[in-house]
Amino acid sequence: MYLSKVMVTGAACRNPYEIHRSLWQLFPEDPDARRDYLFRVERAGRQQAEILLQSQRKPSDSELRKVRLLATRGYQPRLQQGQRLRFALLANPVKTINDERGRLNAKGQVKKCRVPLIREEEWRSWLEHKLIGCAELETLVAENRLPINFRKPKEKRVGKIQPVSFQGILRVSSPEAMMQAISTGIGPAKAFGCGLLSIAPA
Repeated sequence: MYLSKVMVTGAACRNPYEIHRSLWQLFPEDPDARRDYLFRVERAGRQQAEILLQSQRKPSDSELRKVRLLATRGYQPRLQQGQRLRFALLANPVKTINDERGRLNAKGQVKKCRVPLIREEEWRSWLEHKLIGCAELETLVAENRLPINFRKPKEKRVGKIQPVSFQGILRVSSPEAMMQAISTGIGPAKAFGCGLLSIAPA
């Protein structure tokens, strides 16, 4: 894996989905590949956004001026069972419920929809569930971030995500499972800058 610092400028930096699309420009050798990267907006203004990018492939600088690769390095954490780690995660904790209007899907079943979790105890339970088999939480600080509003190209509907910032200390219970969680990310809305789990020695 690779960790990179990327700067996105212009109108794209105000829409996380456009940031996601812009980051594709850093992987020009295989534009049709499935997304194999995670990202998090570290700092953002109206005209530029600094991005932390974790990718399976090594990024290359884009020819487009709006996306600049500032730095990149190989990233392969060496984890041990019982190891204590500080972590940071911007995630989209949700639960799935039946459609309130009882609308049906193509199979004649009641549609499912995701709704955000809003209480701290729900956030902790959600994260503990996501870490089952990987790690155990020791300490946790969680707080709401500003909602992310977005519109996908060619879609009329506007969506909203309510991200939550998680920080704390965890203890690794399975290095292999923990690496999988780091590699694939945690929770939904990864195309909108959620799910990247950052770690450091505690």
